[in-house]
Amino acid sequence: MPMTHSGVQQSTKVGENKKKSRPKYYLRDFLLGILPILLLVQFLGWLTFFPNALRGYSDFRQLYVAGYILRTGQRHQLYDYSLQTKLQNTLVSSDERALPFIRPAYQALLFVPFSYLKYRAAYLAFLSLNVLLLWASFWVLRPEMKNLLSAWNGLPFGLFLGFYPVALALMQGQDSIILLLLLSAALTLLRRNRDIIAGFLVGIGLFKFQIVLPIALLFLLWRRWRFSAGFVISAAPVSFLSLLLVGWTEMQVFARSLFSVGAAMPGSAGQINFPLRITIMANLRGLIYGLCNGRLPGLWIQVLTIAISVLTLVWVALWTPRKPDGAHALVLAITASVVVSYYLFIHDLSVLLVPIAVTLNRFISGGARGCGPFGHMAGGLSALLIVAPMFVFLIPGYFYFVSLPILMFLSMLLALQHKDAHDAHKSESCCWTPLIS
Repeated sequence: MPMTHSGVQQSTKVGENKKKSRPKYYLRDFLLGILPILLLVQFLGWLTFFPNALRGYSDFRQLYVAGYILRTGQRHQLYDYSLQTKLQNTLVSSDERALPFIRPAYQALLFVPFSYLKYRAAYLAFLSLNVLLLWASFWVLRPEMKNLLSAWNGLPFGLFLGFYPVALALMQGQDSIILLLLLSAALTLLRRNRDIIAGFLVGIGLFKFQIVLPIALLFLLWRRWRFSAGFVISAAPVSFLSLLLVGWTEMQVFARSLFSVGAAMPGSAGQINFPLRITIMANLRGLIYGLCNGRLPGLWIQVLTIAISVLTLVWVALWTPRKPDGAHALVLAITASVVVSYYLFIHDLSVLLVPIAVTLNRFISGGARGCGPFGHMAGGLSALLIVAPMFVFLIPGYFYFVSLPILMFLSMLLALQHKDAHDAHKSESCCWTPLIS
């Protein structure tokens, strides 16, 4: 029986409605298209870098020697740059300039067991440990990536492997993946309202104090007292342990080393004299230095950096709705800490996997609850941040521009916090309306 004109119109409308209701997977398609390219580039990077790392030309050399110094009873000289240089050239490989160990002393305890091995064996052992820690981070964050798993089972794992800062941390034998695991576990605990334990885990990460301290400060300003208490419970003992290990005099050397390297100033005899490449920092410091170097005196650049970083922290603290949800607060705090961190190398960006994974999980379908323009932008920026670290190969002298999408991502997260708070308040008002009337 032939279909009438009205029947044709109805079927057309039904088809249009189905198309409109069908979820869009632009983010998924983009990620599935770009991840194979990222993985291929990283594979080529491993082929070229891995032999050099085995010969001793990796960041692991500083951590290895720090463990050796503690094991051999020279702990009161842990920050002696002359000793670090001598041992790195003797135990690892000869180099013009040693990599300085300028972390809290308690972290060197982790590398004491590795110092019993020859450097090559120690590097491979720590690489294996880092792979296990990365898998643990993935497993801990797995409940936060259910929508990513629904989009494609291999997508979450591909994000972890395809994110260049993670690959670089593995190659260099860096400790950034340890902090990634601590923050991932803290996020899961905050979901369960176990703030004290979450704060405790973040406090253990004080070896990356440039990232951890802004997180702790924001949680304090947000009046999340239980998280702050947990942070103090772990941060105070590890700080005291560092003091016991090396003594007060060596702690002063540590502070001076931080200042000389942080300010890119030459140290005196026996102290650290290490050039710091500020332009490869994807944070406010790198951005301000890259734009103002040669145009403003060095002191003015330092003051401007500190002032803008403090204002950014205040902006995030005050612009966030009062006492935000714990997990959302940590996502915001991690992103803000990356922006204001005074030291931030490419491998340190590994911690961005936490806010990236959470945001992508929320907006991967494009039709998620409360998506809107802010959601679309946040989802798009989180996908862009997966790719952005690869720009170090294209614009190595201008890598600080990667801080711009991170800043935009932070702005979108803040906007989403306000939208979620407004929607929640509106929902509560609707629930109370019948009672009031």
